[in-house]
Formats: sequence, structure tokens, C-alpha cells
Amino acid sequence: MALLKIVNLEKSYVNADGGRQLILSVPQFSLEAGGQMAIKGPSGCGKTTFLHLISGIVKPTSGSISVGDVRVDELGEAARDRFRALNIGYVFQSFHLMRDFSALENVELGMSFGAKVDRALAKSLLERVGLGDRIDYRASQLSVGQQQRVAVARALANRPKLVLADEPTGSLDERASDLVVSLLQELCRENGAALLLVSHEREIVDRFEQKVDFGKLNTALAVEGGVES
Repeated sequence: MALLKIVNLEKSYVNADGGRQLILSVPQFSLEAGGQMAIKGPSGCGKTTFLHLISGIVKPTSGSISVGDVRVDELGEAARDRFRALNIGYVFQSFHLMRDFSALENVELGMSFGAKVDRALAKSLLERVGLGDRIDYRASQLSVGQQQRVAVARALANRPKLVLADEPTGSLDERASDLVVSLLQELCRENGAALLLVSHEREIVDRFEQKVDFGKLNTALAVEGGVES
């Protein structure tokens, strides 16, 4: 059964001359509950916009986005924020950690936007990603790879139905990249969460049985100038 279902999704922006520029058009897309899929595409092809639309960070110009039985596109901004906090985990390329907060505090901060803060679970997740001995370290004291592992733990903290990962290995070396992707896949599998990862790296995408070229999803790429980050 599809957890994520998209139909006739479009996003456009108003140009300086008053015209509209279509930057994303996805006629149809779905991901089953518990499924894992990677989307490959170069920088500037609309992958980040696609994830922002799914998560409700950005509202579409038209079309429908359903996560479970909820139409995300029909929710107001506050309701989208609440729905995302309770149902969607997001791993950002740039981590978005509070640098002066400890690893534990960063995970608990993510929990604070959801149902409740569960310190035992936060510690368990940090131990699971190999940071049991770094729980009290500030984010600024951690390596880049360790910071991304904190971000992975935070994304799973509210037991989401869907985890979105936006170029999660873009700032990592090969060894750290392998570890982060393995952790994402394993933790999502253990928690029954669906995983949708976007990347420009073929080596990362090829680790997934389900994979797709974003150029085949986003028909706006065929339109001159129809690109976005």
C-alpha cells in the first residue's frame, strides 16, 4: 500500500517580469509503506524542492501530496509543521544542528516538536549510530561525519512514517558516506519507516533496489529554464 502518493504536482514561481516559471512538474509518484527508494539527479534539477513539497516546508502551486490518509497540500502552514514533526523525519545535507547544544540535546530538540521528549530513546538512537560515547559533546566538537549521524538519530527520534534524506552524504568522505547510508537504511527498516533519499552520487543511489532518475519524474526539466535547487 502506498504511504506517499503524488498526483499532478507542480511548483512555479513568479519571474521579475511577472510571468510564471515552472520549476517542478511530477505527474505521478508513489512510495509504499516501509519502502526504500533513491532518486538520482544533478544539482539544480529540483530534488530539494521535491522533498520540501513532500514534507510541507513548501506549498505546491497545484496537485496533490498524500502521506497516509492526509493531504499535506491541503493543510495550512501551522498544520503542515505539526504534521511534519509527528510523521516525517528529515535529514538535511547541512545537518541543521544547534552547534552549542550537545548531541543529546539536538536529538531531544527534534523530539520537542513532536509528541514528547523521550530521553531514553534519544540516548538509544545515539548509541545505535555509534555515538554513545559522544552524547554530551557539543555539535561543534564533533566531526562532520559524527554531526551527520546525530542528524540521522534526530530524524528517527519521533518514530516517523517517512524519512526524507536530502544529499545526506554530500559533505562526507567515502567511509563516512557508507556508514550514514547504511545507518539510514537499517534504522528505517528497524522502525518500519519508508525512506526516500535524493543524491547526485551514483554510488549512493546504486545501494538501493528501488531507484529512479529525477529527470524522468520532473517533466519541467524539459522546459527551458525550468530548474531549481
